[in-house]
Amino acid sequence: MRLRIQSKILIGIAAACGTIAAHSAGAQVSQLHPTFYGSGEFDTRSSQFPLLGMYVGVGGCGWSPYFNANGYALHYNVLPGVSSSASTLSAFLPTLGLAYASRGNGISLGGGYAFVHNEDPGAPGAEGGGTSGVTASFGAYHIGRGPRAMRSQLLSNYNFDGHYVWGRGRASFPFGSSRTHPARIGAELVGQGGGKNGVTSNTWQAGPTLEYTWTPVFRTTAAGGWKTVDGSRFANRENAAYLKLEFSFAP
Repeated sequence: MRLRIQSKILIGIAAACGTIAAHSAGAQVSQLHPTFYGSGEFDTRSSQFPLLGMYVGVGGCGWSPYFNANGYALHYNVLPGVSSSASTLSAFLPTLGLAYASRGNGISLGGGYAFVHNEDPGAPGAEGGGTSGVTASFGAYHIGRGPRAMRSQLLSNYNFDGHYVWGRGRASFPFGSSRTHPARIGAELVGQGGGKNGVTSNTWQAGPTLEYTWTPVFRTTAAGGWKTVDGSRFANRENAAYLKLEFSFAP
């Protein structure tokens, strides 16, 4: 039954890709803008979360289609605090959607499917969900005006099969007195959680961020702070420090 559903999803994705290709055929190829990105997160609960992905959008203002795909792995203890119960959940998540951009604001809406190996609906920290299923995503950003303009961003994703939601908000300012300064400092707040069949988890984390633009096409971000994890699979709430390193490359 699941294989049949996945086949239908793949057919839908292929059809949507054809629609995007037809839309882009009328525009110049130079309008397609790929971005490659990745991250690695570690915490003192012996949890690791590496992610690699690619985003392809069409430049310009107004509505346009986009394609995003990422793969991630979550290494964690199935039984909290028991190192011998370590397991790794991995997933591939393609998404198709529409994005709207103006001079200083933008939003995006997308739908996709998470293909998960070693499923665990209540896995704490699986951003795209711990089970295979249809997903929906929403994103928004705002770029302020002035020499020290604030940039804010909201990203979210929901996995319908695992009833798992992930959301992250960030805001940052230039480190120096110029909006073209290569470094930006800010803060982030991340919340995620869900599960099914009585197996649930929820995670909250917050901390400062430091972004540095090395070249016009390459930048890195470091984030770190405090994380708290709870849910039905935990006898007690667990707290931990975390560190996350990110990069993006947009040739």
